[in-house]
Amino acid sequence: MKESYWILSSESKKYKILHENIETSYLVVGGGITGLTTAFLLAKENLNVTLVDADRIGYGATGRSTGKITTQHNSYAKIERKYGLNKAKQYYEANNKALKFIESIIDEYNIDCDFEKVPAFTYTSDENYIEELREEYEACIRIGIPCDYYDNIEGLPIEVKGAISFPNQGQFNPKKYINALGEICKKLGVNIYEKTAVTDLEEDDKYKVKTASGNIITTKNLIIASHVPWHDGGLKLYFGREEANKSYLIASDLNVNLPKGMFLSIDNTSRTFKIYNDGVKKVLIIGGYDFKVGKEDVSYSIYDEIEDFAKNNFNSSKTYTKWMTQDYMSFDDIPYIGNINSKDKGIYVATGFCKWGNTNGTIAGIIIKDLIINNKSEFKELFNPTRSGSYLNLKFISKNLEVAYDYIKGKLDLGDDNIPIEKGEGGIVNIDGKKYGAFRNYDGKLHIVDITCTHLGCELRFNKEEHTWDCPCHGSRFNYDGNILVGPALKPLKKYGQGENKIDPKLF
Repeated sequence: MKESYWILSSESKKYKILHENIETSYLVVGGGITGLTTAFLLAKENLNVTLVDADRIGYGATGRSTGKITTQHNSYAKIERKYGLNKAKQYYEANNKALKFIESIIDEYNIDCDFEKVPAFTYTSDENYIEELREEYEACIRIGIPCDYYDNIEGLPIEVKGAISFPNQGQFNPKKYINALGEICKKLGVNIYEKTAVTDLEEDDKYKVKTASGNIITTKNLIIASHVPWHDGGLKLYFGREEANKSYLIASDLNVNLPKGMFLSIDNTSRTFKIYNDGVKKVLIIGGYDFKVGKEDVSYSIYDEIEDFAKNNFNSSKTYTKWMTQDYMSFDDIPYIGNINSKDKGIYVATGFCKWGNTNGTIAGIIIKDLIINNKSEFKELFNPTRSGSYLNLKFISKNLEVAYDYIKGKLDLGDDNIPIEKGEGGIVNIDGKKYGAFRNYDGKLHIVDITCTHLGCELRFNKEEHTWDCPCHGSRFNYDGNILVGPALKPLKKYGQGENKIDPKLF
């Protein structure tokens, strides 16, 4: 999997791997902005906190984001239509609180993460989207969000038919911020472990969390901040109440003058771009091209198309790096934050950030801390994970019907009788009457894995841009050798000759 510009341009801190059984009062699973913000706030209350991550700290969704810190979410009109003006206003207030919180932490601890206040623009180049853009603007005005509407954006070398400008938003290097926040947590007494994957949960008088190495973490309180819940909370079916979505990004040189700001289109082909200044040079962060995981068009190179757009519009000639980011989208544009269900009061969840993880992840930490310390939060009901409005809608029904279709289609699709020959080539193949996933690495080694997803049994699809096996049903992703990159799957894929994959029995 390709690494982001943020990861490559920051010096990652290293933390130990858990090799023993431990007990803690509060266990946070997930080392991104949600988990570290939660751990920081609980540690500030002098509580005993442990944080674990399956990978390196900050290498997940946060370290692969666009680096935006903004209340410009292009969802206020939709939230107002569904839940009313007051709820839409609350959503803005929550994310604005998160923006201010991040800025205050950066100032208080003097964090060097290239933080900058810039305007954020939502725009369209297509007249068919002007009405939608104006509806969003009018909703923002009713809520009281500071913003302005423009017919064009002066100095932008692309055609703009309409735009909303949101002043005083933020951008930063999210990995540098996470690096610093991790060290602050460590100084506050938080025990941090990385390369420590969670594989199971047993509930007794306390929660017993099992790791991939077989160790047990015993805790009274569990915060699942791992982007997507790996524990379902008594068949609350979180994996069916959100959709896995991925976007592609590149970092390239910039050889034209652009107005200061962050830019996001609402057109059919979504595009995002902004200028990032690392103190030495200006870098163009550009991408978008959103797809449901496992459903992108593989007939062309998405990265090539982004590079062509950057070259033709911004005179970019050099790509520093390219990467993919994955997000989980709730069906009502509001994340799930709070108690995982009404029964398990000691388990908290934060997921479904709808691509706005830097602010939604931060407010998640604030909300969970308030629920733990005060047993209340001003935003509790808005983000309540068990709210019925998130799944009692046509979008929930249609998306899960699509999942059923993908499940059946995957079982019926035939593989190729030819094994991939070229280096860097992968695909689904037939071996002894059964389908497998085959990939030939650049060193010439052939990797063959069972491609039945270990979550619920859907058939995986090959992602040629990232050389990964992606699940079109619920977004689990595995590298070409079968190791888990993104859940909700908890078990890796078996290699050819090791037998068949087993799906998660607790979901049945």
